[in-house]
Amino acid sequence: MNKRKENQKGIIITLTLVFGFIFLLLLGGLLGFILLQQRESLRKASWNDALHIAEAGTNYYRWRLNQYIEAENPDVQDGNTWCCKIGEIEYGQDAPECRDEDFIVCGVCDGEPCYEHEHYNPQGELVGKFVLKIKAKKICGQILGVYVNSTGFTEKYPDLKRKIEAKFASTSIAEFGSIIHEAVWRAEEEKTSGKFHTNLGLKMDAVNNSLVSSSKSDKDSGEGWLCDSSFGCSSAFCPDGCHAEGVNCRCNGVCGAGSPKDLWNFPAAPFDFTGITNDLDGIEVLAQTKTDGKGYYGASGEKGYHIIFNGDGTFDIRKVTEVSGIWPAYDMKERDWITSYEKITAETNLAQSVELPCECGLIYVEDNLWIEGIVKGKFTVAAANLTNPPIDPCIFIVGDLDYSTLDGSDSLAMIAEENILVTLDCDWDSGHSDEIVMRGVFVAQNGYVGRRGYWSWAGSEERRIRDKLLTYGTIVSYIRGEVTYLTSPNPDDIFSGFREWNCHFDAKLSRDPPPLLPYVSEELELISWEEIQ
Repeated sequence: MNKRKENQKGIIITLTLVFGFIFLLLLGGLLGFILLQQRESLRKASWNDALHIAEAGTNYYRWRLNQYIEAENPDVQDGNTWCCKIGEIEYGQDAPECRDEDFIVCGVCDGEPCYEHEHYNPQGELVGKFVLKIKAKKICGQILGVYVNSTGFTEKYPDLKRKIEAKFASTSIAEFGSIIHEAVWRAEEEKTSGKFHTNLGLKMDAVNNSLVSSSKSDKDSGEGWLCDSSFGCSSAFCPDGCHAEGVNCRCNGVCGAGSPKDLWNFPAAPFDFTGITNDLDGIEVLAQTKTDGKGYYGASGEKGYHIIFNGDGTFDIRKVTEVSGIWPAYDMKERDWITSYEKITAETNLAQSVELPCECGLIYVEDNLWIEGIVKGKFTVAAANLTNPPIDPCIFIVGDLDYSTLDGSDSLAMIAEENILVTLDCDWDSGHSDEIVMRGVFVAQNGYVGRRGYWSWAGSEERRIRDKLLTYGTIVSYIRGEVTYLTSPNPDDIFSGFREWNCHFDAKLSRDPPPLLPYVSEELELISWEEIQ
């Protein structure tokens, strides 16, 4: 009996050991699994944190850039005295060793990113680091935007790296489809492409595909705008967003039957048309100093200049010695019938196949300018006279303005102190007289972008009335311009202008604009962001 009890005790001990061993195996496996999951969770958290640290690097560099917004060159060297290193030798940002084709590349040591910064959490604890590599392109000796490559990693897992590349640049006017100082009415049939801004109020009855903004506030604040009969408003019929005030309507900054209203924004910061004078002054100086003297032309002593782009990166320039007047022509700025001195009748050659430095396509003339041709490369053309204030030159478009390619490598901007005008005989002799193409950014500082209204005895009906105007890019106009003139409200009663105007926004211009465009905001802002491998 006792022997049987002892055997039973032995079996229990054996079973206890077996099951204990199995339990320990299971517990060890479970603990190992838990530890593995914890380690993977920590690595995954570090992987996510690495992206935030890399993004903190781009935010840090944006802050550095905007501390030096007034400088000729932002702080591409990230506060260092050197841009790149080869071996132990340091080179500055203007050294050829720190260049990659057209770009300055800072923050590389023997080809690897090496501008390193520590990153701390709000409690002051070191959690990781980011390493910056900075690329910038000079335009006419100035750096106007940069690409920053930021690599982030944590202290616990430095092998888990995330990389992002962000582009920072000032917001140029090429971000907009239209910027108008005056109040504007966009009718139902008028397509609105790209961002649209007005300083003085907008009646929007059309469909917009992007942000629509006005510098005026809402109607109830007393700072809205007065919509009168010229905009289709009356106290008997005030559009959405307005209330009667006398015989007119007091309206929100943006009002009307258009849509989508979610994209309407007011009040927005006004665009500074007077500030364009500073931009013109800068263009004048750089055209004199950065183009080997090939991009600057003083007062002609005659009627002005005629520029023809040749489609190969060069242009011909002629001095206009005689022009004939066309009468009567209705001018939107004068609000009257005038004689339009726009037709070239005599000119002399100044230079042919002029080639500007590839990094500085600036042309500045202190006189009226006639322009046409096919653009290859990036050009900004200005017509202004800052030394003689009563003289405000105009730009006359006498033929198609097109690009040699449409991949974004070609672009054109034109800035006139007064008007930019499509002439009566624009493209008349080229065989494409019924359809005119204009590509680029068109800026009329004190006047308007458009066409004068020519009455019947100013020219034949075929010259006065054209089928179609195609514009691709941005229009910036102090006065709202017209390209179609009617004898009655009936849209078929045209006495001058274009039967159809298709105005398109060019997104490529906003991403890579012509040199030295005026800014909507000088602060360097995020243009693009992407994670890279």
